[in-house]
Formats: sequence, C-alpha cells, structure tokens
Amino acid sequence: MTNIIPESFAEKIISEKINEWEEKRKKSKKIEALEVHPFLVISRDFGCGEEHIIPALEKKLGWHVYGKDLLDFMVEREGVSHAVLETLDEKGKAQVFDWVNYILGSGAILQKDYVLKISRLIKTIVLQESAIILGRGGNQILKEKPGGLRIKITAPIEDRVSHISQIRKIPLENAVDLVRQIDNERREFVETYFHEDVRSMSGFDMIFNTKSFSEDALCKTIQFAMEERKRQPL
Repeated sequence: MTNIIPESFAEKIISEKINEWEEKRKKSKKIEALEVHPFLVISRDFGCGEEHIIPALEKKLGWHVYGKDLLDFMVEREGVSHAVLETLDEKGKAQVFDWVNYILGSGAILQKDYVLKISRLIKTIVLQESAIILGRGGNQILKEKPGGLRIKITAPIEDRVSHISQIRKIPLENAVDLVRQIDNERREFVETYFHEDVRSMSGFDMIFNTKSFSEDALCKTIQFAMEERKRQPL
C-alpha cells in the first residue's frame, strides 16, 4: 500500500506516541481493568468534504486523528505493531487478545492477517487515549465498545462528484469514475472482512449530510454529542 503521509513524518508521529504511552504506563497505578477512552469513529463517503471537516474536528476535540495511511503504516511494520502493543501492561495485552478472539469467534471478521493486526492496533489505541479513527473497519471493530460515537458523513453523489472534480481539477466524467472506484473499494473491504452491508445505517449513532450541515454546525453537534456520551453511565 502506498502511504500519502511521508514515512519520516509517520515515524515521528508513531515514535512520539509510543514514548508518550510508555511514560503513561510507568506512571499509572495498577488497576483491576483498563477503561476504553472516549473515541470517535468516522465513516465517510469519498468526496463529502472530509479534508476540511476532519482537521476541524481534530482541533475542536483536541484528539489525534488515525487515518488510513497512518494506520496502514503502523500495521505494515511488524516492529511498530509490536512496540505499540508493548506499551500496555500484561493485563492490557490480555484484554486486547481476548477481545480480538471474541470478535473472531462471533464471526464478525475473517481470519485475515491484516484485519487481525488492524483490530489489535485500533483496540490498543483507544485503551491508551481518546482518538479519532477514520475508516479501516473502525466502526465494526469498536461497535461493541461503550464510550464512543460512530459517525457517518455523506453527501449526494452529484455533490461528491462535483467536489472531487473541483479539488482534483479533473473533468466531471473522471470524477464520476474515481468516486465510484473509491466507493466500491470501501464497500468491498467492509463486506469482505466484516460481513456487513455498508448501505445499512443501523450501526451509526449519527449521520450527517454535508449538503445540509455546515462544517461548523457539524463539528459543534458532534462535540455536544460527545460530551453527552461521556456523561452516560457505561
């Protein structure tokens, strides 16, 4: 897979996170159970304006964003994946593996190497910090976990095509092909590995149509919903 994030930049982000999590483990007291931090999982249709919405949410919530490129970088490098898991104590590691074994046993995912690794990685991240997870099956991987919000961001296909045509500076017919290609790739990923229909909206807490919501209204609504979710008993 090709990483859009420069490798040197990705390595810097990961190194800083690993150091941060290791220090956190050293300072933390022994507790009976690790708690999943509040998290936001975002599924989005290609061309819905995510390049503006995601940075705005990152700034408003103050949480780090883990997108496709960074997650794939972490999964593809065995040393990084191992180092991330090692930032948990033995109880935390056991919790991650027990949880992955549970979703395997429930038939939620196929036993494919990449999906197992991405599942362990995402679970480790939300045990360490509050985070924004973009795609990569995050909605399915964390669907049984309390304390988070699962958001879908979409827009009418004609709006998405027009948007991609403008920002990529390509003809509309090329934008149509690109939108369809990305939509199909995302659909196949979820259906192949998680046996779920991406057209089903039942797994989302909130769905936003960017034709109807401004960026500011969308971010404020999500922030408010996140604060409400934090106040709910787990």
